Amino acid sequence: MREFAKYGFAGARVERIVSRADVSPRSLYYHFGSKRGLYDAVRERLSSQHFEDFVRGVTDEPLVDRLLANIDVAMTPRWQTWARLLMWEALDGAAGSAPYPEGTVPGDLLAIRAAQERGEIDSDLDPHVLTLAFIAITFWPTMFPQSTKRLTEGMPKDELLRARKELVRALVQGLGEDAAMELPAVVVPGGEQTR
Repeated sequence: MREFAKYGFAGARVERIVSRADVSPRSLYYHFGSKRGLYDAVRERLSSQHFEDFVRGVTDEPLVDRLLANIDVAMTPRWQTWARLLMWEALDGAAGSAPYPEGTVPGDLLAIRAAQERGEIDSDLDPHVLTLAFIAITFWPTMFPQSTKRLTEGMPKDELLRARKELVRALVQGLGEDAAMELPAVVVPGGEQTR
């Protein structure tokens, strides 16, 4: 898993994999058939582990709790490895690079829609764009650590984590139906007018 996350499929080397796993190349090929077979098995295992993180339909908890939990999950080494593997797949143009199977709805989108139905956030806002924005806040630092370090001028990780959580709390509160937040037109469905 680490080899593929670090180098991508094309850059991963069977020699390093078998050395780290302390198995013979023959054993690897016997069990998986090829480097592609091993990669597919690794990806399937990781995908099944992370499927719940993405599509669980938890819609009855406050949205801010769900989004803050996502940030905590994104900080785990297991999730960071998975995110890097997904980035390599996206760079390689792999069709399966989404973290959830085609035809499923991301859990965050379900949670945002449920929060809109409860009146927790403005129902006029596009839930797809909101989902994208919250995913960016959650995963950008994991997927682009160098850019994050530059953008935050080297802010320590614990301080950045705290700041991201405060931002999510403020955004959810500011997106409430009774909030007086002025939103740009591109965030509002139709986008013809600002609110």
